[in-house]
Amino acid sequence: MISLFRYKALLLFTLYFLPFHANSVALQESINPSFRLDFKALIESNEHNHVKLGDFLIYKNSLNDLYLASPETLLWVNQGSYDNQNITAVLQLFANAKNSGLNNNHYNSTLLNSQWQQIKDRSDISPNDLFMLDTAISINLLHLLSDLKFGRVDPSSLEFDFKVKKDLSLFIPLILDSIQQNTIGSLANKVEPAFPIYKQLKKVLLLYRNKQTQPTFNKIKYISKIQAGDHSPQIIDIRQRLKLLGQPDSNDFQESYLYDEALVKSIKDFQFHHGLEVDGIIGKNTIKALNTPMSLRIQKIEFALERFRWLPEIQAGPQVIVNIPAFHLWAYDTSRTNNTGMVSMKVIVGKSIKRKSPVFTAKMYYIEFSPYWNIPKSITFEEIIPKLQENALYLQQQNLELVTGFHNNEQAISYTDESIKQLEDGELKLRQRPGGKNALGKVKFIFPNNYNVYLHDTPSPYLFKKSKRDLSHGCIRVEKPTELADFLLQSKVNWNTSHTQKAMTLKSPKQVRLSKAVPVIIFYSTALAMGEEVFFYNDIYGYDAKLKKALMNHDRLQ
Repeated sequence: MISLFRYKALLLFTLYFLPFHANSVALQESINPSFRLDFKALIESNEHNHVKLGDFLIYKNSLNDLYLASPETLLWVNQGSYDNQNITAVLQLFANAKNSGLNNNHYNSTLLNSQWQQIKDRSDISPNDLFMLDTAISINLLHLLSDLKFGRVDPSSLEFDFKVKKDLSLFIPLILDSIQQNTIGSLANKVEPAFPIYKQLKKVLLLYRNKQTQPTFNKIKYISKIQAGDHSPQIIDIRQRLKLLGQPDSNDFQESYLYDEALVKSIKDFQFHHGLEVDGIIGKNTIKALNTPMSLRIQKIEFALERFRWLPEIQAGPQVIVNIPAFHLWAYDTSRTNNTGMVSMKVIVGKSIKRKSPVFTAKMYYIEFSPYWNIPKSITFEEIIPKLQENALYLQQQNLELVTGFHNNEQAISYTDESIKQLEDGELKLRQRPGGKNALGKVKFIFPNNYNVYLHDTPSPYLFKKSKRDLSHGCIRVEKPTELADFLLQSKVNWNTSHTQKAMTLKSPKQVRLSKAVPVIIFYSTALAMGEEVFFYNDIYGYDAKLKKALMNHDRLQ
């Protein structure tokens, strides 16, 4: 009986490489039986001369699948044939790993190059030497492709609820097809995330590494706020810093202690791209951002690249992305070119530490206009009951009602001493009626998840004027709810902006299903690149520090 393992390998070959061979007999004839014995011994030995033990154990099964599915005995090197563009291309892939924010030493780039040069320069190479180098290259290629496709660390260990399933079998047809077509050099592009922001981040990474080679600068000391029209000796250093950072129009700066109009404009642009209040005042936070070392900016970009590898593949159609540290939301249709029809807006996210908004993906199915706010038990006991005990009219004043459950058709229970006692005992629940005081505003956007988190409007739009907007209990408040609703319902028959506006004024909730479920990504990245612009944000939840530690632990094993 054929084993499941060998069946999978034969299936891979049948699906992807039968066109390259007349029949399976030709395949069998091309395989040296002694090689198969050596290969079996290698797999069973659980060690490899040119590969670290941990890597070998992780990738050995995939290595076995790869060579079983291969129409050739060796993939990369053959005795007497050293002019091989595929091996040159694969070694270059390892060398270029740094361009994707990875460490090329993790893929034994130097060692493999050295081994290859030795083989080319000698005439007495044994078949075993060829065999060991060939399999070492294959293991490191599997390792590289896995890191590029899935990332290096498990996001769930870092409070990121992304389901990353590392299916290494998908690399086997890609590798073998690339060998046949001599397109090994494009393998990285085939497995890396297709997000435009990811591709732009790679370009920015190279740019900032080039900047890192420039002379280091001394920290600018904060003395006091500098406002437009002020004179300060620090202005010279600030102008120089902006030039080193490549700030637009910085080459036109005048050598002067005056905080002039041109510098104010540049500072405002700098503040905008660093998530600061755009007021043109050079205060503590602006000085701190100016003093950020280039190495830290590069690290943020590398962290961003790693996190994008955790995301599900882009699906054609509308999607919604919230980047928590940017306090921003984007909704756009991936099937459209040049981001036409994109909706962009500020958001308010969960408070740092205690009320963090979770990081996860889900699908939005419907919108609820004029919603009830079903108040979580924690808020009821921690915030509302203490206020009710101080003010007996608090529930009426806040348009709150008592209910036994959270169904929209649930009947409200009258305020009595007994019903208030039931609330305090946890037997009844609180919800807020639709209207001007409703904490969810006029609409909420529902995507079922384990966190009971959703997007919603707010009756307090003035909060969007703040630059740091971690102010909610975990749900995410949106600045432009009407625009977001119109974007999500644009394909719904017989629906337009007037319907949206009318639904927001109803006295009872109205649910409207989307024509098609829309992916929602609640993301976390302290660096983004869009077009020619680069943005850096504060690590409000401390996730950069956790990722740094996780990557350091990962690197110790490499």
